[in-house]
Amino acid sequence: MLAAGHRSVHLERHSLLLLGGVGGFLSVATEWVITDTRFPGTAERGLALLVWLAAWLGGMSLLEYWLTRRARARRAETLPFAQAQITRAWWMLLSVGCLGSFAMHFYGGGAMIYALWTVLLGLGVYLFGLFSRQLIEWIGLATILLGVLGLVGLSYGATRWLTASAFAIGLPLAGWLSVRVDDAGSMRRLLALIVWLAVVVTPPLLVSRFSIMPVPAATPIALNSAVGAGEQVLRLEAGARVPLRVDMKSPLLSVPTEAELAMTLNVPMEVALHDGKPDGRYRIGAGPWRDIHDGILQLRIDRLSPRLEEGQPVVRAHAEFGGAAFEGGTQ
Repeated sequence: MLAAGHRSVHLERHSLLLLGGVGGFLSVATEWVITDTRFPGTAERGLALLVWLAAWLGGMSLLEYWLTRRARARRAETLPFAQAQITRAWWMLLSVGCLGSFAMHFYGGGAMIYALWTVLLGLGVYLFGLFSRQLIEWIGLATILLGVLGLVGLSYGATRWLTASAFAIGLPLAGWLSVRVDDAGSMRRLLALIVWLAVVVTPPLLVSRFSIMPVPAATPIALNSAVGAGEQVLRLEAGARVPLRVDMKSPLLSVPTEAELAMTLNVPMEVALHDGKPDGRYRIGAGPWRDIHDGILQLRIDRLSPRLEEGQPVVRAHAEFGGAAFEGGTQ
């Protein structure tokens, strides 16, 4: 009785299904809805994302609160004080996720957005586990580690699917496992945790590994060839010039529109065109076709150094462009 009193928090089945379903849906669908085509401005896109997340998560929270109250009233049960306080902490974590996602549109760090949501999910589950079943506590810690490890070892696209899996699969599965094995001993709980990790991690890894990108059917054309309507593939050979031109808005510095940074390709590359414009598909050398939005190609400017060279002020930038998938050039 004493142990039951200390671990009095109980998540209803509808709570796990609602949060898991809405969180998984938002992880997958948000990038299809909030795009730079629909919302070209940074502030406009950030505000649209904030409204989108707040509408879904706020509506889900209110519905979950009402359903939980009704279920407890039907069973003539009261809501424990600890659960009421942890529910408020849940709402705070969801608010932090929404505001963090909004801020990343202005201050950078967007590559961490799905890892952030996975860590916040883990924190929420861990808080519930402290006053609930011990397996829930372990799963919360495991979810936090998944968010951190996913940021370190997975591509942006893979972390997106990992977050969706942690919500849509991980939450309902955690509730199902905790009811069946939590009181069966530490070894059974450890086995259940391993099963949970395997079920949650396997789908996103398979999706990111075997997702099929539509391969253009057109025959590659060379640079400076006639570009027409429909689907085409432009082949750029190693050594082709790809100048970088920057449109910079600043009260301190200005860049002439014709100024460019001379860059050349080190390896051949093919780019899919639709009506003469790149549609986001590309491949390096003889590698697989990829999409520019999958986050595998990344540009990081990690250092800006103001200097005086031959008496003239110069700003040097240190940048890395590419990704682990392209180490070796033609993978």
